[in-house]
Amino acid sequence: MLPSKSERLVELLSQHHDSLYRYIFSLVGNAHDARDVLQETSFALYEKWDQFDSSRPFLPWAYKFAYIHVLKWRAARAKHCPTLDADVIELLAVERQQEESQLAARLDVLENCLSQLPDKDRELVQDRYFRGITPDELVDHRRTSRRTLFRELQRVRHLLMACIERKLQQDPEPA
Repeated sequence: MLPSKSERLVELLSQHHDSLYRYIFSLVGNAHDARDVLQETSFALYEKWDQFDSSRPFLPWAYKFAYIHVLKWRAARAKHCPTLDADVIELLAVERQQEESQLAARLDVLENCLSQLPDKDRELVQDRYFRGITPDELVDHRRTSRRTLFRELQRVRHLLMACIERKLQQDPEPA
């Protein structure tokens, strides 16, 4: 039995959720706003789903909707605080789409590099960046100073960056 159109949309949105979120986040720069724009984008995709040509890739089509909703977000926000000019947003959007495959490769390698970190370092990264624990909470939990915490985070980020660069140079097209 073939999935219904709306089931297919949900399947594609689930499959591409992270890429679409990262694209939006790269244009708005704030996780809360990116989630809001993603929600608006998802609703627009649902409304226009009948116009989707299934012989073409989904993600570029979805990016167009996301871009439109980023512009709407920007226009609404311009009343309250300064935002980037539309031409700058457009340049960022185009560049982000062009970098998609490289970013995906870096994320794949990052997972491998994270697994190679000592447990203590991997836990720190997971707490701060995956679980969203604030620096103040980490300072309290780890019974350390903010200065020491930020030095540790910086050291681990450098380790991860070096690992990613090394692996990408060894195998520029990771699987």
